[in-house]
Amino acid sequence: MKNKSFAVIGLGRFGYSVARELANNNADILAIDKTEENVTEVADFINNCAICDSTRKKDLEDLGMKSIDHAIVAIGNNLEASILTTINLKALGVKEITVRVDDSEYKEIFKTLGATSVIIPEEASAISLANRIISDTILDYYKIDSQYSIVQIKVGENFKSQSIIDLGVRQKYLISIIGIIRDNNFLIPEGQDVISSKDVLLVIGKKQNIQKFDTFLNED
Repeated sequence: MKNKSFAVIGLGRFGYSVARELANNNADILAIDKTEENVTEVADFINNCAICDSTRKKDLEDLGMKSIDHAIVAIGNNLEASILTTINLKALGVKEITVRVDDSEYKEIFKTLGATSVIIPEEASAISLANRIISDTILDYYKIDSQYSIVQIKVGENFKSQSIIDLGVRQKYLISIIGIIRDNNFLIPEGQDVISSKDVLLVIGKKQNIQKFDTFLNED
């Protein structure tokens, strides 16, 4: 499975946190801000950084934005800059665009402009966002403490049905399946229950173990 590439545009508190968590997941990241000080702060843990005015389409194009899979517009309190940046990203063909806004009334505006998702910081943390977008099959993410998380994972279409016992998830991956969502119904699983393609699993465990299990479920 090809690693997704990300651009984090705007490196204030929210953008910095998203970039940091993506870096913790060894993601391919381009970090951008107009301010040298903000760029310098993330340069400690991200190699590909740039001082750039994202309202200028040519500047984004010169940075290779056309090859980015997912851009996060985290500019924050500059509505005009967020709008122009979103328009530029859409024009450059970026497939996934997540925009941070401070007011829910702008949500539909950014969707109309081409944003695939809109984040309001009061509704979703930067860490949760980073862990959801790192994988196309992780649908939601809840951090319990510094080590353990609960994650919703969509099972890949090519997965061959197996029972939980046969999967041996506790022994192989050190995680537990605590729920199955199938046809919009929630099931509390037992060992003999069969996991099938397109199921959504509620999984608890350490992040690195959940990521390994996600990769196994969604191998091509």
